[in-house]
Amino acid sequence: MKRLFSALIIVFVLITGCGAKNNVTIAADPKSYTPLMSSVQGITLTPDFETKTSFKNLVYHWETKEGEFIGMGKEANNQGEAVVWSAVDNDKIAEIKNDFDIKLEVIESESKKVLATAKITITTADTGFYSVKE
Repeated sequence: MKRLFSALIIVFVLITGCGAKNNVTIAADPKSYTPLMSSVQGITLTPDFETKTSFKNLVYHWETKEGEFIGMGKEANNQGEAVVWSAVDNDKIAEIKNDFDIKLEVIESESKKVLATAKITITTADTGFYSVKE
């Protein structure tokens, strides 16, 4: 009976992937930005997806309600490259009054299964600066 129980636990662990979880984080650089800075286009957001499982085709789906991803709009899909968020809407400086989130989903392209999610919060200031909330 003890061996049967041990065998069932081993099978369960193998089926569930040894309890492996997928995790994605977002690194932001710079941490603060204003559209008035001529040398900085926006905040570069770089995903870091950690998994113990091998996936062939992943889609990184980015979404923002405020501003936009340069060259992509309010939603962006890519294969894990960095995106640049800017306080611009339709080629004009956006008037963003409240803090907001930028969301990221890592999706397995064939099954459409969401493997991991992350978000960062951008805070606004009356001075026109946008900062990544730590």
